[in-house]
Amino acid sequence: MSVFSNPMVFLLMIFGVVSGITIGALPGLTSTMAMAVLLPVTFGMEAKMSFALLLSVYCGAIYGGSITAILINTPGTPSAAATTFDGYALAQRGQAGKALATSTLSSSIGGVISVLLLITIAPILAKFTLRFAAPEFFALAVFGLSIIASISNKNIVKGLMAGFFGLIIASIGLDPISAIPRFTFGRTELLSGVAFIPLMVGLFALPQCFVEMESMFKEKTILKGVHSKLINFKEFLSILPTIIKSALMGAFIGAVPGAGGDIAAFTAYNEAKRNAKKDERFGTGELKGIAAPEAANNASTGGAMIPLLSLAVPGDSNTAVLLGGLIIMGLQPGPLLFTQQSDIV
Repeated sequence: MSVFSNPMVFLLMIFGVVSGITIGALPGLTSTMAMAVLLPVTFGMEAKMSFALLLSVYCGAIYGGSITAILINTPGTPSAAATTFDGYALAQRGQAGKALATSTLSSSIGGVISVLLLITIAPILAKFTLRFAAPEFFALAVFGLSIIASISNKNIVKGLMAGFFGLIIASIGLDPISAIPRFTFGRTELLSGVAFIPLMVGLFALPQCFVEMESMFKEKTILKGVHSKLINFKEFLSILPTIIKSALMGAFIGAVPGAGGDIAAFTAYNEAKRNAKKDERFGTGELKGIAAPEAANNASTGGAMIPLLSLAVPGDSNTAVLLGGLIIMGLQPGPLLFTQQSDIV
């Protein structure tokens, strides 16, 4: 608790959260990039201050991605892609304030739940997730592909075509086993595959730009009842079970090395949609469609920290940057970190 007695730690956490939200809300910039940019700022700081700053940037950026996902249908980070389905639809109905409030509450609760899990069952969950081998990852990949059928609504054919197109794009680059170039057409730039960030910007941002350009030549409809009304207590209680369930799923998936917040968000969204009531229409501005992915991707932050702190195995690209930061600070993640540097953990 001595860490929290230092007011400088709180100031750095506030700075980190604000910086993370700002960078995360910019499409094309990710939480990993935000942490990498601010990592040199931590040089010369005490270990606890550096760690607090990087973690604040991490959590802030994950949440910040939902802002543009809701307002302009372009996720600021990959983990906010699932939020666009219902977040933007709700904003189009003039209830952007309610969508942002739902995202904020879900993100906060999801983050708190993941921290509680990190404190209580970190070593146990870390050992379990490290047992994931090729069969488990194959099953996870098949499960991810099966989500296409759920989120495609009535356009199953279009969803399958999009999934097949995604598989083709993912196959570009060097074969991971034989190192033979696939679909590179002699371009060295494609040897490492198609970068996820340009792909995400192209799939989300450019179509939205074309839609906005097309609307310039059409008769504009004025939204009535545009307001910043937040969700009421009854609505909060209705989405609370979804938040808790999605947060638990996100924490577990985040603890699996290589999974990440985007997989957690889509999995939670699919599960919420699968258990939806008849009057709940996902994709049209359903609050649970915002709460589920946001709770999951923010809970994955704490989940990704579990294998990092317990076994020095990063759960995703963000914790890989954190691992480098910890080593620069002179700390060695692993079981001894809980005993030798308990104030930081």
